[in-house]
Amino acid sequence: MKRGTAQLGHASIHIGYSGIVEPNQRGFARELTEFYVPEEHRGKGEGSALLQDVCNQADQHKILLIIIADTDRLAAFYARFGFKPIQVNPILMIRPPLIVEILH
Repeated sequence: MKRGTAQLGHASIHIGYSGIVEPNQRGFARELTEFYVPEEHRGKGEGSALLQDVCNQADQHKILLIIIADTDRLAAFYARFGFKPIQVNPILMIRPPLIVEILH
């Protein structure tokens, strides 16, 4: 999963290494920051689609995602994508990769 800025429509999010993860574990975790959708484009699904795409990529590469929710409303939004709070004030949330095995 590449570091940098991901975009979909008017939504954007920065994907980078996390400072809260041990340096030798950084390949297994990414911190999401600067998640932004311009106000006039909110409520149209662009942010949800972008975050779902990032989550799908993280699952594919078995990467833990980390994000800080500035408000309870944002925490509820992130929870819809599998993020779980591990700290309050600020609300720090993680999302372990979903690992799906396909049996033949």
